[in-house]
Amino acid sequence: MPPDSAAATWALVPGIGALLSAVGEVLAASPGWQACMQEAPWGGDWRNGLDRDSRLHLLQALTRARDFTLTLRLWHPAQGVAHYRCAGWWDPVRRAHGCYLVEVTDQEVERQAHNALTGWIRRLFEQLPMQLAYFSAPPKVRCLFANNRFARAMGHDDTSILGRTVADLLTPDERLQLRRAGRPYARSGQDLTFLHRRRRADDEEVLEVSLSADRWPDGRLRGTFVLMTDVTERHRAERALRASRERLSRFLEVSAEGVLFHRDGTITDANPAACQLSGHPHAELVGRTVVSMTPRRHRDRSRVAIGSGADAYFESEIHHANGETIPVELIGRTMEIKGERLRMTVIRDIRDRRQAQARIHTLIEDLRSQKDRAEAADRAKSVFLAAASHDLRQPIHALGLFLTALRAMARSPCVPSSELTQICRRMQSSLDGLGQLLNMLLDVSRLDANAVQVELAALPLAQLFAELDQEFAELAHEKGLRLHVASSSAWVRTDATVLRRILSNLMANAIRYSQRGRILLGARSRGDRLEIQVWDQGIGIAPEQLEAIFEEFYQIDAAHSRRSQSHGLGLGLSIVKRSARLIDAPLRVCSTPGRGSLFCISVPRAPTHTHTHTHTHANANANANANAPVHTPTHAHAPSPPEPIQRSERPAAAPAPGARRVLVIDDEEQVLMGMQQLLHVWGHQVWCASSADEAVVLAIAHAHEIDLLLSDYRLGGNMTAVQAIAAVHACLPAPVPTYILTGDTSPQRIQEASELGFPLLHKPVEPDALLAALRSPM
Repeated sequence: MPPDSAAATWALVPGIGALLSAVGEVLAASPGWQACMQEAPWGGDWRNGLDRDSRLHLLQALTRARDFTLTLRLWHPAQGVAHYRCAGWWDPVRRAHGCYLVEVTDQEVERQAHNALTGWIRRLFEQLPMQLAYFSAPPKVRCLFANNRFARAMGHDDTSILGRTVADLLTPDERLQLRRAGRPYARSGQDLTFLHRRRRADDEEVLEVSLSADRWPDGRLRGTFVLMTDVTERHRAERALRASRERLSRFLEVSAEGVLFHRDGTITDANPAACQLSGHPHAELVGRTVVSMTPRRHRDRSRVAIGSGADAYFESEIHHANGETIPVELIGRTMEIKGERLRMTVIRDIRDRRQAQARIHTLIEDLRSQKDRAEAADRAKSVFLAAASHDLRQPIHALGLFLTALRAMARSPCVPSSELTQICRRMQSSLDGLGQLLNMLLDVSRLDANAVQVELAALPLAQLFAELDQEFAELAHEKGLRLHVASSSAWVRTDATVLRRILSNLMANAIRYSQRGRILLGARSRGDRLEIQVWDQGIGIAPEQLEAIFEEFYQIDAAHSRRSQSHGLGLGLSIVKRSARLIDAPLRVCSTPGRGSLFCISVPRAPTHTHTHTHTHANANANANANAPVHTPTHAHAPSPPEPIQRSERPAAAPAPGARRVLVIDDEEQVLMGMQQLLHVWGHQVWCASSADEAVVLAIAHAHEIDLLLSDYRLGGNMTAVQAIAAVHACLPAPVPTYILTGDTSPQRIQEASELGFPLLHKPVEPDALLAALRSPM
């Protein structure tokens, strides 16, 4: 048949029909097809309206020479997705399929909604914690639906159980039991619930069975819903609860803890232990309120606990019939007794526990105190090892430098005597400083070991003040300070050695941290005690440091103290505080930063003396001489003030071959002076800087001359050789050999210094090591 005849034929076909090729191309179409499928958004090709699955299924069907039926989904711009039932038949003449489409959108939407609802209902039934099934009406009583729980319980799955009758699913005994239990349901048609016991391999299963009728509108029975819930565990729990109640009843009779049962706070029952603990017989307790047995301060809490109905626990007290107040622990519970819910309160006597807690608390506090002391001692030991290693090496290092300088001078034909004298004085000063540091460490050791024996005796302040005036007058004068010691005729009762040590440390600190003004030592009367005061006009102490200054190794101004020739270890005020505690002499401090400080120590007055003034004074002198502090430096050995260090170069008279031009950075005056003397004697040109700032200034001024850099690792404050070396190198036109000197032997400091990449020289530096550094290639 020619194509035009096919088009004419299909033009007469009603509805939506078309002749389609194997690829879905329209060969001929009915008017209904053309009106429905020739939408502009499809670009004239109806296949563009099909979704992916519909197009795939249609093309598969069109490739086979046989009839087919399938559902297609097309997208219409106006109505959205539409569903069509497509019936196709094979036309062997035209080698194509004739297809006829009927819109089934409403039916398809309804079908999908039904399937979704059915699936949702099934999923819901599957999640229910029970066995659920639906059986048809008699006489067949077949299973029309069952969830998995019901099917597995009957030995089937949710498919194989369908169509099974009750006779197929139940044993004869179970059918007999069901018939007996179901008679009321069969007679009246009312819903029914009963227990069904099913034997299992090792136990008995108890099921709660519910039958619910499903009726037609005219009242005829259409089917029956069967719900079975496994209540085996509940029955076991009920049996266990009954047994537990019996055991509880027996336990309450012999329990050592009191138990009260009450309703809304009124006691309904009590065990023998509660009667004994309260001192009242059972007849007197019943009818009383629980609140009336507790002190007034605990009654509000008791009422809240009773009224809430929740479990409660708190410690309280109860009144015994003899008037005694007994500490107890009250535990509130809610329980059921003989079908009635009552509140139960357990009363536990905690007198022994309170006593044990008090003993344990005392023991814990003691252990905590011992632990804190041990930890503090361990921390102090660590700080001591680090600080002492550095501060004790410094004077030794300076002495080594001075001795090497002396040896070099001895080989020189002409050495000015003034330089020899100066080096000797420096060596004496370093030795004195070393002795003071060692004596201070000895004081700390003696205090730690409780080896300081306190001997209280009458002491005239006039004598003590005169000795302190003689000891510190010259030192104050060398610093340009005015020392004023106020006269006093008072006598105090104390240990002369310990008090002298305290005041010596306070005076030394006052002079060390003062650059101007005056130092005042005096005493003021404070009732039966005397307050000895040390005033200064030094750098002062910030409020947040007033507590810290009495800690071991703490220094108010680390940078300032390290520039001092006798800066110590930061132990002076720690020794003062501990020594003052030994002689029961309260210590206080007042200070204003930048204006000065006041340190006061309060000592008791001595009783009125009956001896003559001359005799008493002689005895006091003898006592003071006998107890003179072993570490106090005398006037003859007072450290000599350092000569001013020249910050510019000191060229040798005749530079030796291989002479170096060296920049030395060290915040220790003695070390810096010794290094300058030694390098000068060896024929080198030296510039000295006590800080990074001074080093930068010298590096800028002599940038093209400096060819070697020696720097101490710790330069005071937070400054280390890291910043100082970097700043100096930035000012030099080319890199120069650099060495780091350190007196710190702690592993952490050595590792930090080594990571810089510069060679280390440990103090005291051996002369050969220093010579090797000076001979390093440029």
